[in-house]
Amino acid sequence: MFSRRISALLLAPKLSLITRELTKEAQQSELQEAVRRHNTAVAENNNNNNNNNNNNNNNNNNNNNNTKQGNSSHHPIHTTTYDDTAAVYYPAFHLITLPPSSGVHRSEIRQSLATNITKEFHHSVIEPWKTAAERQAIIVGCRSLSYLQRQLEMDSTYSLLIIDHTLSALLDAAMKLVPLYGSRIHFIRSDVFFLLQKLVPPMIADICIAPMPVPFWSESGSYRRLVTRDFLCVIHQLLKVRADPSDARGFVTFTDVIPLAEFMMEQLEESKLIVPWTRKNPAETYGRWLPLQTPPHREFAQQRLGETVAFAASKNGPTSAQAVLHIDSLDYKRRYYRGLSPPTE
Repeated sequence: MFSRRISALLLAPKLSLITRELTKEAQQSELQEAVRRHNTAVAENNNNNNNNNNNNNNNNNNNNNNTKQGNSSHHPIHTTTYDDTAAVYYPAFHLITLPPSSGVHRSEIRQSLATNITKEFHHSVIEPWKTAAERQAIIVGCRSLSYLQRQLEMDSTYSLLIIDHTLSALLDAAMKLVPLYGSRIHFIRSDVFFLLQKLVPPMIADICIAPMPVPFWSESGSYRRLVTRDFLCVIHQLLKVRADPSDARGFVTFTDVIPLAEFMMEQLEESKLIVPWTRKNPAETYGRWLPLQTPPHREFAQQRLGETVAFAASKNGPTSAQAVLHIDSLDYKRRYYRGLSPPTE
């Protein structure tokens, strides 16, 4: 017997990419309403989690005291805080919103997206991004408007594809940057792994940057870390092959959380067993992508006291056929890693 949610998904029409042919004001209003609904759902989830925890504590106390009580009410939790029934393109903001796609329980959504929207997705986003500049950059995380604007202001060499799961950050950046830089910048609200594994075509980008990723310190939350072996394998497939050893085609990340930097470097070494990378001095090869972190020009909020650590790797050869098969086979089960130990003071 299917759950009500799974039954609804099985009976639902196939997902397609809808283009909102509305005025800019109407598109903005619709996006802002989606942000409002998300924020409301998150607040309700937080409140209901607290209430459920309190009820559990009360039930435990009652059981310990051998006191008979009626069942406490359970407060429902939103399983998704974004629309999981539609993929929508907002042309005034060069912004696509995709349904949540992570987790083993969303295989139907992933299959429907990969089957039904790929052509329109490439037409609306990939082709304009690919033809807008000489080189293409994928930036995973929309955490600094000033960082993005500096990259676009520096020269016209790169067009940017910004991916984040938080719609409000993308909308704020799009409202500011699209009027200034046009087709050189595009935005996607999506779960990152599925998007890069299944929808973005191979050998399309010159560089991928993961600026200041969230550390997720605990082992229980470690499955949410961005830069892992699997992520680095997927990124390798998306990068163009270098024209020569000095060609800046590769991956860059930076953080002020030293334990996270160590973890990401370990993951890079593991990924090198599957795809060829060569470590580079980020300041020499990829200096333009490093952040300004000196007040008052700081581009990213400080997560920990201390210096920012960056590392970079260049694509050192094509992604082999065996590696492509491995990348295609990667699933969406949660993978847990060791907890990160805060530095002792």
